[in-house]
Amino acid sequence: MLLAGIKKDIALLLRDRGALISMFALPLIFIGVFGSMFKFGPEAGSPQKVGVYAAAGDARGAAMRASVAATPGFAVVDMATPDVARAAVASESVAAALIIPPDFSPADGRPVELAIDEGAPVQVRGPLTGALTGAVIRTLLPITPELARDLTNPVVAKTPPQLAKPPENLSGFQVSVPGNAVLFGFFIALTVAMSFSEEKRTGTWRRQLASPVSRASILLAKLVPFYIISLLQMAFLFGVGAAVFGMRVSGSLPAFITVVAAVSLCAVSLGLVFASFGGSEKQLGSIGSVSTLVMGLLGGCMIPRLVMPGFFRSIGNIVPQSWALDGYYALLIRTGTGFADVAPQIGALLGFTAVFCAFGVARFKFES
Repeated sequence: MLLAGIKKDIALLLRDRGALISMFALPLIFIGVFGSMFKFGPEAGSPQKVGVYAAAGDARGAAMRASVAATPGFAVVDMATPDVARAAVASESVAAALIIPPDFSPADGRPVELAIDEGAPVQVRGPLTGALTGAVIRTLLPITPELARDLTNPVVAKTPPQLAKPPENLSGFQVSVPGNAVLFGFFIALTVAMSFSEEKRTGTWRRQLASPVSRASILLAKLVPFYIISLLQMAFLFGVGAAVFGMRVSGSLPAFITVVAAVSLCAVSLGLVFASFGGSEKQLGSIGSVSTLVMGLLGGCMIPRLVMPGFFRSIGNIVPQSWALDGYYALLIRTGTGFADVAPQIGALLGFTAVFCAFGVARFKFES
């Protein structure tokens, strides 16, 4: 009797693809992604590119360049002009850039300029700023009392003019609130799919099909309430983020609301994709939760994409979560941003929505 019960449960588990994915495939995915973020030792990944501008014939500038080049983890990229250096930082061609004035003198208002995105997470820009400042100071050793008075601020960080500056006293909640809102907001897709499955199981769906209403209207009537719920969820999360955690919109509020609406629309349409595959609530719960977690991981909801290796940063663009976060970050941590700045993100989210809807409708089985 005991042996028969064991065999039965093992057989049921082996037939549950969602459970098998959750137990075996999902941990491997997370191990692979997280393991690639934290590398140690001599093979700890490729060096970060750092731009350096120094005027021709400037001996002190040449020494600073050599000091940066000798710093482990950095690869120097020579810049033709200060503007080229700033543009390279804005386009993410380099992680940061040192612009060394030929008449370097911090006390007289001529420090080394560190062109860096001040809106980047402090975990990213902090070590970078410290290491580059140390590389500059090493070229000035030994520091005499006269020189010490001149080194109050030898390196000054500035956001390139091509990037909108972040607000003063930028809070970590400007990043954590949208990250979690996107991660958990997309779980509405799982709720949508399970609702379809429950109605088909209980026979409610069949009764709706028998009513004198078009199938398109039935499908739309089913999805609209979840869209409203998703909007309420986003309003609640961002409302608490603003009221309790001090999160604030630095850019255009109408543009922010538009991004919220596009994200919710995309999440609900993803639910139609999940529903089109059919299955029981248990199967949908397993497969849908795994899919949503993996998409959130690749999209940067758990780890900022800025610190991801280049490969994972690139493939993050294949999931809507990454575009949602880019849109939110542009409006939350960049002052003066508006519709033009988030138009690519809104367009991408609407594109995902169109693809999800087309795929879901094409595969959806009304009669099963």
